[in-house]
Parts: sequence; C-alpha cells; structure tokens
Amino acid sequence: MSERTPILRHDTASTLRSFFHYERSLTIACAAWTPGVKRLEAKELLARTAWENSLTAGALRERVFELRYPERDLLSGTDTALVELFASGIHAPGAGAFLAAVGEVFVPALLEAYSAYLEASDVIADGPTRRFLDVARREKVLQRDAFVLAAGRENDGTLPIAQRRWVEGLAAAVALAGGLSREAGEAAGTPQRVQPEVTFALPQRPARDDRYLACSFYWPDNFDPSYPYGDGDRLRLRSAVSHLNEVWAVETAGAILHGFADVLGWDFIHDAARWLYDESRHMMMGATRMETWGFETGDIPLGSFIYESCHGQDPIYRLGMLAFFETKNIGKKKERAEEFGQIGDQISRRDMDFDWADEAIHAGYGRRWIKALLDAEGGGGRSWHEIVARCEALVQQRIAERTPEEEQITRSAAERLIEQAEHLLA
Repeated sequence: MSERTPILRHDTASTLRSFFHYERSLTIACAAWTPGVKRLEAKELLARTAWENSLTAGALRERVFELRYPERDLLSGTDTALVELFASGIHAPGAGAFLAAVGEVFVPALLEAYSAYLEASDVIADGPTRRFLDVARREKVLQRDAFVLAAGRENDGTLPIAQRRWVEGLAAAVALAGGLSREAGEAAGTPQRVQPEVTFALPQRPARDDRYLACSFYWPDNFDPSYPYGDGDRLRLRSAVSHLNEVWAVETAGAILHGFADVLGWDFIHDAARWLYDESRHMMMGATRMETWGFETGDIPLGSFIYESCHGQDPIYRLGMLAFFETKNIGKKKERAEEFGQIGDQISRRDMDFDWADEAIHAGYGRRWIKALLDAEGGGGRSWHEIVARCEALVQQRIAERTPEEEQITRSAAERLIEQAEHLLA
C-alpha cells in the first residue's frame, strides 16, 4: 500500500497564503457590491459572506505566520495570476453577473481546493488548519447554493448574454489554471482579467428592492422633528421600520470596507466586515418583523437619504456617518428594549437588545478608524469633531433639498402603515 507524499510546513504555508489572498479579494468585492444589488436578501448574503470570508482569511493569515515564523511576508510565493483573477471579480458587468460569478466560479473553486487540502493534510501535524478550514468548507457549500439562487432572483432568472459570457470566461480561466490547489507557479498562462468587464465604481445612489416602496426619506420624522415617534404599537412599528432602514448602514459599511481596505490594512478589513454583517442583521430584524406582522411589503418605505448625503464626498465622511449615527442613537436602544418588554413584545425587545450590544462595539470601530485616517493625514489635518460636524451638515443639507413630492410620499406611506398597524398589532 503506497503512502501519499506528506505536505511539509513550507508548502503548507505557501498554499494557505494563496488561500488568504483569494478570501481577502472576495471579502472586499462582496462588501463593495452591497449597494449595487437590489434585493435585501442579496445585500444580507453579501454582508454575511464578507464576514465569514474575513474570518477564514484571518485564520489563514495567522496560520501562515505561525508556520513561517518569524517571517511575516504574505506576498511572495503566491500564484499572482489567480490572485489577480479573484481580485478582478469586483469588475463584474452587472450585479447579477457578480452574484453568479461568486456562486458558480469563485466559491466552488475554493470549495474544491479546501476539500482537496483537507483530504491531503495530516490530522495530527496540521490539526489547527484543518479545524478552521473544515468550517470554511461547510460555509462554502451554503454560500455556493445561496449565490446561485440570488443571481437568478437579481436578474429574474436569466443573465444578459454579455454578463453570462463574462462568468463563463472566469470559469474557463480557473479551469485553465487547473483549479486553486496547484502549487504557486504552475498556473502559467492564466489570464488575470476577463472581458467584457466594467471597471467597478461605487454607486452614488444605492439599488433598491422593487418589492418595497423605494424613496429617500423613510419616515416623516426624518425631516419633521415634530412628527411623534410614538409609543405602544406605534413604537413597535417605528422601530421595525427603522431597523429595516438600516439598509443605508449596510451599504455604507460595504462602501467603506472597499474604500479603505488597502489604506488601513487587514485589521480594518476584519472590523469592517463584522460591522457590515451586524448592520445587515439589523436590517433583516426589521424586515422579518414587518413580514411576520403581515404588513404589505409594497407599502413599506425603503429610504436612502443618509447614503445619498455623501454623494461625491470624501469617503471618510461615509465612515463618519456610520460612527456619528452609532453614537447618536445608542442611548435610546436600551430604554426601548425595556418598553417592548413591558408591552409584551419580546421579539422587538430581543432585537433591540442585541442591536444595542452591536452598536456599542461599532462606536469603538468608528473612533478607532477615523483616528487612524486622520493620523495618516499628519499634523494640522481634520479632527474627529470636524468630521462628525461635516457629516451632520451633509445630512441636514440633503433634508433641506427635499421636494414636496418626497415629503408627500413619506407621509402617505407612514399613514398607511399606521392604519395597518391598528389591525395587525392590536
């Protein structure tokens, strides 16, 4: 009986280093596309996948450092062509094409590579790697199926011909390389880009789920401070609508992860991916409560005015928006969780309670990474308070620019939901 040639430490580190770069590229690309996909489920899938992949990438990164100690080089020895091919995935010619590429090409390639690695590695010698890579393999199975489904829904079942050709080109390039399990240097001739691609640009206005009422302002108190937040059932309704409309925070977290990944480095990517995932959970908390209660989806407003406020601005203000609103609203969340408990709504209470815990973490993220950006500017640059003040001014400017039609759409939507709440939440 012949024995398989064992994988030695140095070869293991080289393989895991390439895996790290693949996961890093997918993390950034998934984050970048969150504002560009329409359906809420697709935004949540991208956010969750970015977070899961960041955890896998972080574990791979640390394992490479362990195996190559004291060397800290993550670049040399990687398969540059395949790494660049993964990085090019962000330049998809459309949202459906990106979702399809992740589900049909990138994730299946990683799933195959991880399965092959686990089959070949030793359970004793490389036990630490096997544990987290087995988790990643199981996640990839779920990601693959979810992305294929999401791609079909994003494009009503069929990709345009040019977009399908791009996805097929990526698949052919990975096949030409012999997959991802080969040693570095064996993928000569692998194309690093596939046409027809479209250079990625962050959308200045986010895509919206057409099952909902797409608008800029999602509740009258966005522009009318005298409009009551409400109590009892109205508070339950307003809170669910607010949670759902953290969609702007999902999109903004995705935008900043992509925008500052290279500038701020791995620790930022790790934090921003968690921030992104948490905001997607809050969004789905609201969507799930509204659906469970039975509200008409087409009457539920899905706003974007905070995201719109940063149109054409320095990306630091998107980071500032997240940090500003985290610290602005966190104090009210524990009180509202208690109110929900007092009126017997344990689901809203639970959601708000977990939201509060998340936001406490996020407030720290905001201060840490804005400070890092400001420190990089050197002495005499902007201050934290100036960034926050500018963010508030940008939001107020967008509110001041609202049209009578925008006001009417928002007020009418709120009235319809309040009327429905009298029956659905009684």
